[in-house]
Amino acid sequence: MLSCLKLPYYKHLAQKLINKYAHKREALADRDILEKIIFPYVLACFNPKKILDIGRENYQEFYNEFFHGRQLWTIDIDPAKHEFGSIHHITDDAINLKKYFNNNNFDFILMNKVLGQGLNNKKKIQIIFNAIYDILKPGGIFILGYSDNIIPLNEISGLKKFKPHYFKPFKKSKFICAENEHIYKFYIK
Repeated sequence: MLSCLKLPYYKHLAQKLINKYAHKREALADRDILEKIIFPYVLACFNPKKILDIGRENYQEFYNEFFHGRQLWTIDIDPAKHEFGSIHHITDDAINLKKYFNNNNFDFILMNKVLGQGLNNKKKIQIIFNAIYDILKPGGIFILGYSDNIIPLNEISGLKKFKPHYFKPFKKSKFICAENEHIYKFYIK
């Protein structure tokens, strides 16, 4: 982890991107948390070079700008989401991550609003979290964001491999957005 000296720069960049692109969508606390706090902190303090964002929606297209100059990969099962992905976008089920990526490949993986919102099968969840662990580099950060916890996370063996990560901006490894009870959990390999 770096010294986070660039945090003010990335906070400024985040606000600039939000002002330019985010006005066309509904404002929600979980998005503000991700865009104004989580992304700037990860960029400044972890300086990820290779990123994977699992799941895409139209309002997330500008997330590609956060990671400009870095290798950003996106994956979504829905072919209609291709246009919102990065240059390196894959249209496929996240259960197939190992088909595309070698072990120890990514510095940062984000999976937000996928669990419980399309990904509901326990067996599939197990496979995906095992794959995420495998393709994340040692010392890499994995952030899981979800609102619908249909399967208790303590039952997911792939998630047990990670260590909870003390995320300094929140002073804990789990943050619950009060407005809509969206949860962010922070892990490190």
